[in-house]
Amino acid sequence: MSRTKKLRLRVYLGMLLAALIASLFFCTLYHYNNKYSQRTTQAINGLLILSEEDLSENPYRYLWNDWMYYPGVLLTPEDFSMGSPNRYMIYTDIDSSNRLSVSNQRKQARYGSGTYAMRIQLPDTEKSYAIDMPEVFSAYRMYINGRLVLSMGNPNPNAYRGATGKRLVTFVPDDDGTVDILIAVSNYTYFYSGITYPPAFGTPAALNYLRFFCQGLRLCGIILLLVMALVCLYFFRKLHLTNAGWFALLCLCMIGWMIYPLLHILKILPIFPTYWLEILFFYLTLFLLVFLYNRICGIPKWIAACSNGFAGGFCIGISLFYLLSPKLPDIAIEWASVFIAGDKLLLSGYLLISSFLMVRRRTDLHLLLYGSTFFACACIWDRIFPKYDPIFGGWFLEWVCIFLVCSVGISVWHFLTEGYRQGLLLEQQYRVTEKQLAMQTNYTQQLNEQVEIRRRFVHDFRHHLRTIHAMAEQTEDKAILQYLDSIEAYITPSSAASPTHSSRPAVDALLAYYETLTRTRQITLTLRFALPDKIPLSDVELCTILGNLLENAVEACERLPKPEERIISVKTSVTPLLWCMTVENTFDGVLQEQEQKHFRTRKSDAAYHGIGLSSVEHTVKQHGGTLDIYHMEKTFRAGVTIPSTK
Repeated sequence: MSRTKKLRLRVYLGMLLAALIASLFFCTLYHYNNKYSQRTTQAINGLLILSEEDLSENPYRYLWNDWMYYPGVLLTPEDFSMGSPNRYMIYTDIDSSNRLSVSNQRKQARYGSGTYAMRIQLPDTEKSYAIDMPEVFSAYRMYINGRLVLSMGNPNPNAYRGATGKRLVTFVPDDDGTVDILIAVSNYTYFYSGITYPPAFGTPAALNYLRFFCQGLRLCGIILLLVMALVCLYFFRKLHLTNAGWFALLCLCMIGWMIYPLLHILKILPIFPTYWLEILFFYLTLFLLVFLYNRICGIPKWIAACSNGFAGGFCIGISLFYLLSPKLPDIAIEWASVFIAGDKLLLSGYLLISSFLMVRRRTDLHLLLYGSTFFACACIWDRIFPKYDPIFGGWFLEWVCIFLVCSVGISVWHFLTEGYRQGLLLEQQYRVTEKQLAMQTNYTQQLNEQVEIRRRFVHDFRHHLRTIHAMAEQTEDKAILQYLDSIEAYITPSSAASPTHSSRPAVDALLAYYETLTRTRQITLTLRFALPDKIPLSDVELCTILGNLLENAVEACERLPKPEERIISVKTSVTPLLWCMTVENTFDGVLQEQEQKHFRTRKSDAAYHGIGLSSVEHTVKQHGGTLDIYHMEKTFRAGVTIPSTK
């Protein structure tokens, strides 16, 4: 079997294994971490009877089954003083599809009022119990045994005020162990309405432990994301790695999405902009995931632009939809839910296909492929298991987004460590180069001093020869005259001195070296080089920029088979504010693109790939300059701009 076929088989098997693990994970969550699949005694026809054994085996349970529901009215305990009120009532389960105004089982409206009621019969013991109330949309009053124990916002339609929060209420049953729960709810602001998440009932110790564990688990995830964001921000500032900055922003958006359950416990919040911000952070997270996938996988620019535009446009559209949702009809809400589900499936398909195509030529992207597989499975199982509300942790998409963020983070970390390693290598090379250049500069200065001494000596000696020549002419000694003529011809320079391009000996020496090198390798080099009087670059930095750019240009030209095609041009321009230089060379049209906008050379030692351009960019940015790289079909151009000092 060929290496290519083995790689493809490995990719297929990896995807299959990831899909099986993801499916097993989500099925396990559904069956064992689901408020609706918890095996506890539930109410029947609005009555829940619990024994000592029930409470011992399950110290807490979620009340989702068979609530008595009175649509269209806000009832109080006085309405039940003479028994059940003479009102229309149905038995309903608590889930996210609930709506307040119910005309029949098929048609529901989200705006209006309603009252939920349940009676719990407990053992006749003097014990305290608690109810953990989730977010209820969007204002309610809660009565237990005729007493008002909790109020969130104002459900009165004439003075309506929406609010949201999570609260734990403790109470003691009546003497006979009876607990009558009455919750009057109104909603005129949100597209969810009424009680959509089941309340938890149990002992205060069990519910407090449950709260602590759930929110502690969420807090650990937020701290992990915050640490990753801070580390990436450090590397972004230190090494100027753009992907690190984008990943830090992704982590912060993920934190913004995940932190709201904690805020709901700490403080009562308004409906808007609380849930609008939560949704905005969620879709910003999805947008940044697509954006980083495109950058890491090296997706073609037009495909990346289309996918980024679609994800960003959907983020803006859904944000506007949530802002306008109070004024939209119910049919618009239903269609929006269809579009949202379709967007998630489309997004998962794009991530899966793009990472699958890229992993066949880049073996370091397997983790992104498996993350995409998890995301696709999450979207599918989320549609298969619609009645799911987690006890611990988050929803399917929260779990998979954390996995995706971690997989993207590992890929970004690979670039960070590689960039840091290159930075250390560059720093070491810089120190060695600085020492060598200092020694070379010192030697050049000594050599120039010796040349200047010789030039003065020759200049003075020629005057002495002319004096002796005049004296010999007076005595008409032809032998002496002939010998003097031969000496003068010997000491007369036969060729012009080497040209200088600047007032920097080290720079001139480097340019002279490449003039000689290009002649020996049959490369046409055009030099139009000048430096301003005041430029912030040292000799080491100038030689770093010139040396790396000219080395890459010579390396690229050597791959061209015909000498007449090998052309390098170095041009500079000087203005009162800027010094600009362009190094342009021909090449064979083959480029190896790496992270961000750089291109790797094709050196035999892979450890040095891309270091030259990184070194140039690092040096240029230290002085507030820019490095711009362009390429056409057969021409590569690097442009450097440095601000001049005043």
